[in-house]
Amino acid sequence: MKQFFIISSTSFVFSVSLWIIWYFFTLQAGLAPTWLGSLIYLPHAARVLCIVYFGWKAIPGLYLAELWGPFFVAEDIYNFAMWIPSAISVLAVPFALFTLESFGFPLGKTKASPLNKRNYKHIGLITMISAFFNSLLVNVYLTVMHENFDSFDTDIIQVLKFFIGDMLGTLLVFASLAILFRPLFIPKR
Repeated sequence: MKQFFIISSTSFVFSVSLWIIWYFFTLQAGLAPTWLGSLIYLPHAARVLCIVYFGWKAIPGLYLAELWGPFFVAEDIYNFAMWIPSAISVLAVPFALFTLESFGFPLGKTKASPLNKRNYKHIGLITMISAFFNSLLVNVYLTVMHENFDSFDTDIIQVLKFFIGDMLGTLLVFASLAILFRPLFIPKR
């Protein structure tokens, strides 16, 4: 139980930090979207990293962070309830992992595993598939459930904005973390 709480709390703090950084730079750059979605969305990186490395124990913390972000950080951007879209977004990563496992590519810890947590290419594949599921499923949900909104226009461009935003945001976070933590992992000669 203690490990569950630590992992969930760590996931929450990491995701909330990315929400705050994303929102700060979005406002500073004058890129606050008038449409739903962002072309650089950092919190998707928290979903991918935390679920890949910590497993299902990270999901409650990530879900709370996904709710916290729209309600407290970016309340003026979203004009609908975020309960279900947040759940879809967080569960996109486990769904991507399940999809890969059903095709015979389970996530493992060794180099012999079809998908290895230490291989950035494998993490990139998981990111791409989860970004696809997130963009498609959230926009389908919003289209079906909010068809009475005149201002809500979901089309293929909106789905692409979600996908590109998740991919670019995750790439930016991964590159930043690699630069920040590189001195820790350089072998001593």
